[in-house]
Amino acid sequence: MFQKTVIALLLAGATAFAPNTGFSRQSTALNNDKVKELIAEQLGVDADKVVPDAKFIDDLEADSLDTVELIMAIEEEFDCEIPEEDAAKITTVGEVIAFVDKL
Repeated sequence: MFQKTVIALLLAGATAFAPNTGFSRQSTALNNDKVKELIAEQLGVDADKVVPDAKFIDDLEADSLDTVELIMAIEEEFDCEIPEEDAAKITTVGEVIAFVDKL
């Protein structure tokens, strides 16, 4: 129970339980690169097309199944769970990056 509460708080942006390692900017940049690389690989697109404003369906030519598989790959890569209501709101590369930054 405690672990689920801590995870929920961290997903909501709480940092009281997270140690300040001084590497948040670097870690964020590494995560951004990892997210972009994962999206390019999952959707089979050139990495230079994977920009924050790119929409999965309109710009990266993904279909609904591609987006579901992408969300699953993100959950696996970053060891997290994205609730369905949040997953439905994630339609761009930037929105994935923002979600991962909150982890």
